[in-house]
Amino acid sequence: MFLDDLEILFDESELDVDAPTNEQLYAMYGIFLNHFHKTPLIHKGRKVVFNKNSSRHPLFKGKFEGFVHVITRKSQYTDRREFDRERANRIHWIKPILDNWQDPLVSYFERSNDDGKLQYFYWMQSLSFIVILREFAPDLLLVTAYCIDGFNIAQFRKYLNEYRSKK
Repeated sequence: MFLDDLEILFDESELDVDAPTNEQLYAMYGIFLNHFHKTPLIHKGRKVVFNKNSSRHPLFKGKFEGFVHVITRKSQYTDRREFDRERANRIHWIKPILDNWQDPLVSYFERSNDDGKLQYFYWMQSLSFIVILREFAPDLLLVTAYCIDGFNIAQFRKYLNEYRSKK
């Protein structure tokens, strides 16, 4: 899949804000399993792994926690993870972005997180979407992927410029 061909999975009017239908969830989970579980994704010569713990989230009970993390976001009000239609509708973008990370459409940078762990950022600025991996020797851990909002753009632009100025 070419990066300039990326489209959302479901029409926005078909995907509810609160939760996917069973059929939509089945499709999203199938994509995740195909991209990361059945045939492991190799990125820069390393396997991309994800959190394989079983989720206890009421909507996604029994699914891999790594999957739940990329289709939900933490609510600033309840401190719980809630379904995020924008993230979920772009779950199939993660693999093509990682597969084509050297494409000029992907802005790549590295940065250590608050715990000092090195993270790798793959930002499709034109689509306001970012994928984040973390060192998890000998592998790479899929941390998350999400749509960047206005608040994050300036922050990520700063990180990108800092990374590029060090190179």
